[in-house]
Amino acid sequence: MSSLAAAATQMMASAVNQQVGTAVLRQQFASQRAVADLVAQTAASAAPPAPAGQGQVVDRRV
Repeated sequence: MSSLAAAATQMMASAVNQQVGTAVLRQQFASQRAVADLVAQTAASAAPPAPAGQGQVVDRRV
């Protein structure tokens, strides 16, 4: 009977460890996504718009 209780306890502990591991992994993914979003927003807002007319005329003289 004690071996049955030990096996059940081990199975429950394994399930709890798996749940904790999954929760930690989800939290890491969420934090990485938040950092990536912040970096993307910063990069998008850091570049000033091009001056009017820039890039529309090509000088092909050699």
